This record gives sequence, C-alpha cells and structure tokens, in this order.
Amino acid sequence: MKKIFGIAFILLISLSGCNTEEDYIYWTEKTDNQIERLDGANINYEIREGEIWVREKDMDKVLACCT
Repeated sequence: MKKIFGIAFILLISLSGCNTEEDYIYWTEKTDNQIERLDGANINYEIREGEIWVREKDMDKVLACCT
C-alpha cells in the first residue's frame, strides 16, 4: 500500500512541474521606447490590443529596467 501511495505522490509531483502556462500582467501601453527597453533587458512580453503584457515572474526585472 505504501508503494502505491509513493508512486502516486511521485507522479503527482512530476506532472505538476510540467505546467507550461505562464501568467502575464499588464505593464503599460505600447510605445517604441518601452519595447526597446524590454528587448534590451531580454524580457519576454506580449502585445495585446496595443498594450504590453509581461510575465509575472519577470516583473522585478521589468521594474528595474523600465521605470
């Protein structure tokens, strides 16, 4: 019985680490200046309807380079 729970636990941990969905946060309106700064700092972003959205995990880097 312990073996089954152990295997189930390992599978659960392994599969939860495979989540590739990234959360994005609204940063600012799209401007050439902001895009140049983000590109210069190698920060991933998305342009959505004229707005710049950055990954949640990159927010500290965004604040450091682009404010």
